[in-house]
Amino acid sequence: MAPLTRADILDRKAFEAVRPQHQAEVIAAKAVRRVPLGEHFTFLFENRTTILWQIHEMCRVEGIEGDAIDHELATYNALLPGPDSLSATLLIEYVDPEVRDAELRRLVGLHEHVFLDIDGVAPVYARFDDQQFNPERISSVQFLRFALSDEARDGFMDMRRGARLVVDHPVYQAQIELPRATRGALIDDLEEAAR
Repeated sequence: MAPLTRADILDRKAFEAVRPQHQAEVIAAKAVRRVPLGEHFTFLFENRTTILWQIHEMCRVEGIEGDAIDHELATYNALLPGPDSLSATLLIEYVDPEVRDAELRRLVGLHEHVFLDIDGVAPVYARFDDQQFNPERISSVQFLRFALSDEARDGFMDMRRGARLVVDHPVYQAQIELPRATRGALIDDLEEAAR
């Protein structure tokens, strides 16, 4: 998937004019890419549409213009899926701030316990963003990537094989078979990135 460039970014006025139309497109893209896992984790698999929206919204809300847009592009381009990788934002959601703080401390080490389990293939462990690493407390928003070997990619693309998203941390265990619509959208993303 080609990285986003300044040419893809509308100026604030132009974005405001098309924002409602883009918002509807993004809501639809996110709906099929959002995967709840257990009671407190939600994975949002990213693609070009979701990332472009995020950059536009950051620029709109924070008044980012000119050369400062390059920083946003560099940051968010890192979240685009590739021809052999999927990327996701993990939201860890606890309503009560005290409970959230305690759980985020208990979840240290999560970066070793999130993976895709594809039938007939070794587990594909998520790689977390190193810049978010803290040995005492994790962030409630995590950026991660699933790098797929050729075998894992072939297995993921084969809808006859099961593919589950799994967390097996000592204090949080959950798994879900990826919904067919979600997996289809992610396969489309992998194919688009390979073009």
